[in-house]
Amino acid sequence: MKRTELKRKTPLRAKTGLKPRKPKRKKKSALQKRKDKMDSPYWNNKCKAAVAKYMHRQACFICGKMEPEVELVCGHHNIEKSMSRYHRWELLNIVPLCKDHHLNNQTCSPHQKHLPLAIEAYIAALEAKLPNYHSWWVFHEAERKHQKLTVGFVPHPDWRGQYEQWQKMIDALD
Repeated sequence: MKRTELKRKTPLRAKTGLKPRKPKRKKKSALQKRKDKMDSPYWNNKCKAAVAKYMHRQACFICGKMEPEVELVCGHHNIEKSMSRYHRWELLNIVPLCKDHHLNNQTCSPHQKHLPLAIEAYIAALEAKLPNYHSWWVFHEAERKHQKLTVGFVPHPDWRGQYEQWQKMIDALD
């Protein structure tokens, strides 16, 4: 039997040209994945370093002394870092305090839990000298206390954006 006499059950498909292949997407590195996530430890560490760098150049808002005069000027979080990931690196949440007024002062210190008068003096000084920080703190602290984290969408913080704001403030000092 000759080939020409064979009949196909299905006709041959028409041949078309080769289709161009899409280039494969390059896989992201682990570092790039951390950079893309706005609330990753990468941005947390960057913010921590930027805040420390900025605060070392500031004066304590209570006594007005800068770092060569006092041992250390650091940033105090009005809303504690552990209480709110969303406001952890917010500009208005962090105020410059010298080491003495931050931890040890008996008359005006935010961390003297056993001396409520020292905490009240700190709040009064904050309200008098930095009213916009105080009003921001009062509003967001009340909002944080009434927020129910189990209901609805919980927004993720944008630490990348907050880091960029801190960098702008550092660059303005230079």
